[in-house]
Parts: sequence; structure tokens; C-alpha cells
Amino acid sequence: MNYQKKLESMIDEKDGLILTKDLEKANIPRSYLYRAVKAGQLKSLRRGVYLSDDAWDDAYFWKQAIYQRMIYSHETALYFLELTDRDPLIITVTVPFGYNASRLREEGIQVYSVKKEWYEIGIMTVQTNFGRDIRCYNQERTICDLLSPRYQADLALVTEAVKRYFRKRDKNVPLLLNYAKIFGVEKQIKAYMEVLM
Repeated sequence: MNYQKKLESMIDEKDGLILTKDLEKANIPRSYLYRAVKAGQLKSLRRGVYLSDDAWDDAYFWKQAIYQRMIYSHETALYFLELTDRDPLIITVTVPFGYNASRLREEGIQVYSVKKEWYEIGIMTVQTNFGRDIRCYNQERTICDLLSPRYQADLALVTEAVKRYFRKRDKNVPLLLNYAKIFGVEKQIKAYMEVLM
């Protein structure tokens, strides 16, 4: 297979999103990438990130493709979990403590750092509006994150999210209580449960 065909195959495989590091892994010379840009087959979204001309510009997808350690959380996760109708005003993510998040902050993303042992708790895959897979925290973890004293959440937003959670068929209350214990929000969760259950 020649490099051009290999690049075209990769564009299809990656849903139209190509990173220069993908080319390096596939041993495709960068000159083929530049030719694709010049021909209008790809457009540069930012340095090292290219999108095919017929693909949707799915920012949630390509941001996570670049910053693979970030997990969508808090209000952004609420949106993908259908625990709110509000579009997130700002993208909110969580990274493990020690991760250099300066580039994320430069892009206007709200970043929370957590202990490495907490980072992987509750990660799940959801789909963007364009049908692409991204990772966010599950509903139980997200509720606990919103009730954390470190997070200054809009009380109306949190109350609505918790109400929606308790109305859902796929809620997992034992898991929620387990997470509440881990994240130190057991008291807040139990107060909501007394009112809503």
C-alpha cells in the first residue's frame, strides 16, 4: 500500500481526525499530510491536529484525542449523561494530580486535578452529538463531584441533576453511596436522599 492510500485509509479509520503523531506511528512521511492540506482534503484545526473536509468538527472528540488523560466531568459530564438540559458554558475536565494542564487552561477549559487513585473511578464511554466515543465520568461519580466542597456548583443545577438521577431507571444507589464515602460527600448525598426517595 502506498503512503497516499495509507493516509486515506487512516482518515476513514479515525473518523476524519488525524494527529501528526498518528502519522509518525504509521511511518507516513509528513509531506503526505501537507499535500492533503494543500489539496483541501484536510484542514488544520491547530498545530498537529487535522480534520477531513467531510467530517464534522466535533470539538469534544478531537480535544480528547489530543489530551488523552482528560476525562469530561462536572457540568460537561452532566450534559452527556442527560442530567441537565443546559449546554455547558465552559468545558470541564478532570486530570490526575501532577498532569501539566496549562495548555488545557489556555484553551479556556476548566480543569480539576484529583489524586491518581481517584482519577479512574467511574470512567465510562458516551457519544457526542456526532456519534463519536468520548470518555466522561458516570452519573454516580459526577453527582459526587458536583457536591464536593472544592467545586462551586450552581445549586439549582445540582438539585435538578440529583432529582433527574433519582428518577432514572439505571441509577445505582449502592454505587453512589460507595462513591460518596470515597469522595467525602456522604452527608450531602444522604440529605438529598431523605428528600427525594
